[in-house]
Amino acid sequence: MEIQNTPVLGGTAPRHATRTAQKLANFALGWLDSISRNSQCRRYLDVGCGNGFITELVAPSFDEVVGIDMEEQRLEDFRAHVKGKPNFQILLMSAARIEFPSEFFPFITAFEVLEHVLDLDASVRERVRVCRQGGVIVVSVPQVWFPFENHGAQIGDKVYARKIPFLPYIRPLHRKWSLARVFSSAEMDRLFIPQRMELLGTSYASPQFERAAAQANSWESKFAFLKHMLNRCESIPGLRALTGVSMLKAYRKSR
Repeated sequence: MEIQNTPVLGGTAPRHATRTAQKLANFALGWLDSISRNSQCRRYLDVGCGNGFITELVAPSFDEVVGIDMEEQRLEDFRAHVKGKPNFQILLMSAARIEFPSEFFPFITAFEVLEHVLDLDASVRERVRVCRQGGVIVVSVPQVWFPFENHGAQIGDKVYARKIPFLPYIRPLHRKWSLARVFSSAEMDRLFIPQRMELLGTSYASPQFERAAAQANSWESKFAFLKHMLNRCESIPGLRALTGVSMLKAYRKSR
């Protein structure tokens, strides 16, 4: 992928980030039954696969797995990790120019990619083009209601790498300064639905709660209430939409 900055989640996730990565993978795998019968084959494409950590969590459900990215160093890490597995193809390839035939893949994922690509419209068109009719595309992106900009910002000549509070809420300034995009649910739907894609479902990932809950689990028992409250917050849909760092969307290509 044509990166503007380092993703917070997604294909470049460290291999120890199992809670959030598994959640993204589980969301994707939950839509396998939504693939139309005439589109089913065991072939899977991960766009912006990075080091392949999440790709490998999804891969056991498929016979053929293709991961593409524009960062050779991370691809080398992925290749080393799946060495000896001939069903994996790990390719240096742009999200805006996917070099496969149209309607080739029944299942496509792109975790934390669209916020970084240089040509957003082309990247969406390409994954829709290579998706089979009746196939499913699953994406995750930073969502606009999370109050911190996690990718940093450039204001003038100075780059700020830390979390910047409330910048996503001021969209004109965010577009001008941020090093990555954020999306609303409606904005994502406007990218995909006009291209013969129907929305299957939406969810949110809140790694800040998941990390804190895991940490609370290792503390003394008197802090057990904190773990309960963190998990409770993450389970409330309305609150999850406000606190989720990433929004997860699943679409199916209609006829």
